[in-house]
Amino acid sequence: MTRWASWAIGAALVTAAWGVAVITPPEEASELPFPVAVEIGERGTGRNVAITVSDIRRAQEVRAGEWAAEGNWVVVDLDAEAVVSEFGTLLTLATLEIDGRTFGASERPESLLRASLAVGIPRSGSVAFELPADVQGGHGVLTFGLDTDPRLDSIIVLDIDLDDIDIDADAELRPTGWSER
Repeated sequence: MTRWASWAIGAALVTAAWGVAVITPPEEASELPFPVAVEIGERGTGRNVAITVSDIRRAQEVRAGEWAAEGNWVVVDLDAEAVVSEFGTLLTLATLEIDGRTFGASERPESLLRASLAVGIPRSGSVAFELPADVQGGHGVLTFGLDTDPRLDSIIVLDIDLDDIDIDADAELRPTGWSER
């Protein structure tokens, strides 16, 4: 075999190895959740959860029955239901990520957070996110799911732009109950 043929074969093997390294997913990819992207008003169906976000509001004060609090709030109105089984179906994952910072839904007001879900019978209500005062705008990603550790499970994901949502003086959380749709 000639010298140039050896170099050509060697270069081809190095290029092939580089190609394999580029297309090989990272190690954690085998455990990533399965995102289901939706828009407002669109139903997103995952493995055992279906969620429809009907509205997103911002307010300087939030009320839920007798409870009220001032702050920088994002309120999400939604319907949620189980799809396959009612065993362990609580809406436990509700996060809002804005510019690399992740905020969980507030546990202070009574809301749809941690509500049990039934198969085929949507629960209706709201979840509220209390943001720090310095977060006034930016691109955000809402994520909903059945487990706070969503690895190897489906999650419902909605992109939002906080700059497009007007800030009201106050907002009332929808009472948690059975949906009327």
